[in-house]
Amino acid sequence: MKIAISGVSGQLGSFFSSQLKDAGEFFDGYSREDWNILSEKDSEKILAAGKYDILINCAAYTDVEKAETDQRSCIDINACALKHLSEQCRKHGILLVHFSTDYIFDGMSQKPYQETDKPNPINFYGASKLEGEKIIQASGCRYLIGRLSWLFGGKDSGFTSKLQKWRDEHNVLKIASDEVSAPTFAGHVPNVILSAVEKNLEGIFHINNGGGCSRYEWARYFAEQNNWANTIIKPALMSSFKTQARRPGFSVMCNKKIQAICRKPIPEWKLAVKESIQKNIQ
Repeated sequence: MKIAISGVSGQLGSFFSSQLKDAGEFFDGYSREDWNILSEKDSEKILAAGKYDILINCAAYTDVEKAETDQRSCIDINACALKHLSEQCRKHGILLVHFSTDYIFDGMSQKPYQETDKPNPINFYGASKLEGEKIIQASGCRYLIGRLSWLFGGKDSGFTSKLQKWRDEHNVLKIASDEVSAPTFAGHVPNVILSAVEKNLEGIFHINNGGGCSRYEWARYFAEQNNWANTIIKPALMSSFKTQARRPGFSVMCNKKIQAICRKPIPEWKLAVKESIQKNIQ
């Protein structure tokens, strides 16, 4: 199995790189400097050589707030680039592994979203990721799309990294109590994807840690596990924050479809938080 990883220096790419190294798998990791995924010429040069069976695309535009005003960059990376990536994968028989988001949903559901539920994004980031899904599906290439939610762990990115920064600046933190989803430890994603690849699975899968919680509940639990005795965390409504991007109030995804094929069960979110703290990759 010969693998290429784009965005290898990012949050998710670094975990894939580490796990594949530990497993002794052959792979080539490409950073933004090595491979500009917006360049059709770069993509053709790298993928046309015929030495890869799988492309794991970890390159993405993930700044939900900035996406509202930087729409061109967001749509270029999360959607337009996938036109030539998926075309090259189709042409050379490469499985395209790509990642989407729970933000393709509008948050109006009363129960966890399944893969078959109709998307309806309410912010530009979510719309760009949904467009990327559609481009891949229409390309005719073999694909495996993993929808992720509230990714955390490593590379100083994600909600838990922001919490630690906010704690250094404020004694009292106000966190949204009416935004609910499932925190997902980036360190668990490679195992799930590689399990799916081993079983020759294709299609769309929800990949997230089990259960669900509000941002406030997550922050409280994270603080407790880190013994932040002097930090006060208070609940607040999303409407009290001045944000450019709307967030779905409820975007918990059901992961039963992928859970059934994993090498080992995907842990519940609290266990994932504990593991990230124990490994010091918060």
